[in-house]
Amino acid sequence: MTSMIKSTFALISAISFLGIGACQSQNDAGLKKKAHWSYTGSTGPESWASLSTDYKTCSSGRLQSPFDIKADLSADLPDMALKYNPLNTTVLNNGHTIQLDLNGAGYLEVEDRQFDVLQLHFHTKSEYAIAGEFFPMSMHIVHKSKDGDLAVIGVMFTEGESNRQLSALWEKLPKKESQTTTLRSLDIMDLIPEDRTYYRFMGSLTTPPCSEGVNWYVMKTPVSVSAEQIATFRELFRMNARPLQDENNRLVVLDG
Repeated sequence: MTSMIKSTFALISAISFLGIGACQSQNDAGLKKKAHWSYTGSTGPESWASLSTDYKTCSSGRLQSPFDIKADLSADLPDMALKYNPLNTTVLNNGHTIQLDLNGAGYLEVEDRQFDVLQLHFHTKSEYAIAGEFFPMSMHIVHKSKDGDLAVIGVMFTEGESNRQLSALWEKLPKKESQTTTLRSLDIMDLIPEDRTYYRFMGSLTTPPCSEGVNWYVMKTPVSVSAEQIATFRELFRMNARPLQDENNRLVVLDG
């Protein structure tokens, strides 16, 4: 069963990745200035596809993220090896979220593949729901393999006890768009639950250009953060979550 599931995901990933390559090549070439988008108003999610031809997948895609996660089946999925190293990182307010540069911080090893970690960022409320339940915040850790495939680990935050690592980060929050600060000795592992049970499925980037072929690993168990930590982020970003998209009968497998 596990081999069949892995083969299915590999096939979907290979086919869907063709769209990612095209979008990235065009953007990296700098042929066009990226169109401005937002989470509300005339440049909000319902209009993303009309803002630029580069963003058309936001409406035409069939495996768009986020959606309401409900497992289709449970299976013994491969263990997720997180080979992260503490490092000093640049913290950026990019106008849409707080983003941390993680180049050189290690990699994710899963399904016999290695994905180097690139960056992490935050959303409020959580973009994905799990069985109809949203969380006050979520974190996405973005990775890329040597052949260009993307993998994102999603972590949900629930209100409870304060998180030590998040407190250190929040003290360094850049308040204005394009402003950066430096955080010393970031340990990503302090932002990840000890229970590594995850949902596995194929999806997309949750922001323009909404490229598909993204390997998603969403942790089932949330991480506790305080009400004050949630409020601090919402002072900068009141809401930065894309609305739920159609699941479109994609396969969702729960490790277990």
